[in-house]
Amino acid sequence: MIKTTFTEEDFVKYNDPKNVMMQLFGVTCSVCGVDEIDFIDEKAPKTLGQVAEEILAENPEIDDEELNEMIEPQIEAWQELDDYNASIGMPTFLCYNCHDQLIEGEISISMTEEE
Repeated sequence: MIKTTFTEEDFVKYNDPKNVMMQLFGVTCSVCGVDEIDFIDEKAPKTLGQVAEEILAENPEIDDEELNEMIEPQIEAWQELDDYNASIGMPTFLCYNCHDQLIEGEISISMTEEE
């Protein structure tokens, strides 16, 4: 299934404390590539910044290696979502302008279907 129409309900506000995902993986808008993310797929897991914040609140003495091990499943969940979204033409990350233009139908996602 290729996603061709988008609604407000398809996306939620992006909240990644300390911009961890951008710092680690350089995430950008899935449509235009700008690095100002405002919205994400509503099916997205918690951001890495949110997870790290929760872990550090529960265990402020945790070392970096332990923290990395604890967020690894979250990284895998994000990769699975992004891979799936790429296969159906659903943007995972959106800037404000692309979000509004997709919702209003002013732009669309073009894909080449594999044979």
